[in-house]
Amino acid sequence: MNYRIVIIFILLILGCNSRTLTEYVLNEKDLVPEGIDYSKKKDAFYLTSVAKSKIVEVDRKSGKQKDFIREQEFGYTPGVGIYVDERRNLLHAIGGYYRYKDSLSSLFTFDINTKKLLKRYDVTDKGEHFLNDLIQDAKGNLYLTDSKDSSIYLLKYEADSLELFYRSSKIEFPNGIAISDDNTKLYIASFSKGVRTLDISTKRILNKPDTLGISQGIDGLEFYKGHLYAIQNGVRANTFNFRKLILDPTQEKITNVKIIASHTPKLDVPLTFCLVENEAVVIANSNLQYLNQETFNFVESDTIQKTRLLVYPIE
Repeated sequence: MNYRIVIIFILLILGCNSRTLTEYVLNEKDLVPEGIDYSKKKDAFYLTSVAKSKIVEVDRKSGKQKDFIREQEFGYTPGVGIYVDERRNLLHAIGGYYRYKDSLSSLFTFDINTKKLLKRYDVTDKGEHFLNDLIQDAKGNLYLTDSKDSSIYLLKYEADSLELFYRSSKIEFPNGIAISDDNTKLYIASFSKGVRTLDISTKRILNKPDTLGISQGIDGLEFYKGHLYAIQNGVRANTFNFRKLILDPTQEKITNVKIIASHTPKLDVPLTFCLVENEAVVIANSNLQYLNQETFNFVESDTIQKTRLLVYPIE
């Protein structure tokens, strides 16, 4: 027997098994995932569910899935934005009823190892609120978009409650949010005004509203290597797409756009994505269009496809 050939064959098998997938098919077609983030320590994705008010863990290498928390466990409500704090072993997930008036919108913080709820932070200010997405700075402070209030809320590290950080019609209906590598600027995806750049220290908007549809109707938003990546699902003329928003040298203004993927059978009502090394993992077909967000009844049909997470290389 040629042992050298056997060893090479074994190494090839191990190498194939260690590769990550380029597509993940979720088990529950009625899950309707909205938020996604990745834990390097766990080598797993975490997804919030709008339809089932739970959080699902997906193994990156095998694609195997299990509940991180069960339906409505700890009082969790329909899930939207999610963020993994690797340094502190925390998982932050937003929950709330978008179509319900006067309902609580909350941030839930879990221990990612024990899966126990550590704290729930509610927006208690008067008026209509819907926390939607979140990002963390280097100090552990969290910034959260409030879509109904045209505002940003702040949870300072180790604080006991949320506080209003910024409110303005300049960020009307904010959704996705990202932060620059130097932690000086927030990028806020206003549905109607496009991505606005907010100087964190002065709370001043640094760019003009988008009138061309380049960055309007953005849901998921991430900052990577000096530029922005985004899911655009709110501009019908552009169709559903995943795009790169190219920033100028000051990282304040969008100067160009590059379409990475546009409407296909698999990229249908995409919502958000997360970054893993030099790849983006996108919730490609959320099935949100089949969910009644007032009754939470999901349309049953054999023609509805299971949700896929698609992996795209990025620069």
